[in-house]
Amino acid sequence: MATIKDIARYSGLSIASVSRILNKKGNYSKETEKEVLRIAKELGYIANLTARSLKTGLTRTIGIVLNEFYLQQYPSLVSSAFNVLRSHNFSLEIILDSNLSDCSRLLSEGKLDGLLITDVNVEPGGLRELIERAGDLVFLGGDIEREDVNLVEIDYFQGGYLATNQLISLGHTDILFIEDDTSLFFTQEIKRGYLFSLDENGIQYKEPLIVRGDSTNTAVREMIGFNAVKQNFREINFSAVLTTDDKIAYGALKAIREEGLKVPENLSVIGFGNMSPSEYIVPRLSTIEIPISQMGELGSEILLNNITRKDRIIKRVKLKIQMIDRKSLSTKSV
Repeated sequence: MATIKDIARYSGLSIASVSRILNKKGNYSKETEKEVLRIAKELGYIANLTARSLKTGLTRTIGIVLNEFYLQQYPSLVSSAFNVLRSHNFSLEIILDSNLSDCSRLLSEGKLDGLLITDVNVEPGGLRELIERAGDLVFLGGDIEREDVNLVEIDYFQGGYLATNQLISLGHTDILFIEDDTSLFFTQEIKRGYLFSLDENGIQYKEPLIVRGDSTNTAVREMIGFNAVKQNFREINFSAVLTTDDKIAYGALKAIREEGLKVPENLSVIGFGNMSPSEYIVPRLSTIEIPISQMGELGSEILLNNITRKDRIIKRVKLKIQMIDRKSLSTKSV
């Protein structure tokens, strides 16, 4: 197996210089780094992480705790975190459907240097136990009221509020709200923004206009939107549709077409997430863009600073959303 000494011999550099480059420490040119990495790859060099962990006290492994929703709907959250960690010679381990007690145990076992924790259920006492017993961690979203933990979140409330305000400004007062799994924190926040906007504009909240998705079967989210429109089309009067997920909006668009109506001529539709197909479907879907990749990147950077630089300053960041107005909105027809 190739060693740092072998790389130094082939590159003509000192062992210390090669070590600095492989560990991304100190100053060196991009050209020298590129050459060292090329030689390392050709020689089949593999870093001895076990020896390194004994020396530094680090496993160089970070866990990301998330439910299947994020893995299915927003894989960029994982990939963005992975890219940041990999650039600092850390690996990422995916941990599905764990609670806060599981998180505490994982960190206490010493197999992980830190945790990125997404929208998990905060059971009574679980957060306090985690903070008191465990090590470095950063929450990515979720209902975290304590101010003594790192948190990077997205302003989903503002997204629901802006989308509803946009529809109201176009004359829509009967807005069908189709929500995803109601146990998810972001779903609750989008709904809260929707209701707040209605109230602020003096529009009476109507219970039949809120359609709850089946939280037991959300594998095909398009069906949630399709069924919501189909089942309520003749029972409820509405001129616009707001969903908590772009895929739900795709299903709503299909149901609207099957009913012989057009978007946006007859109905306006807004999704949530700005998934890549939204730019290319017909009509192009107006939606709320959420900085999910930025959340993964920033959370990883905060966690790495905690671990490698012993940065103990608590970071609380709320990322802003953006309305993407495309071709699925129009003024309410009289």
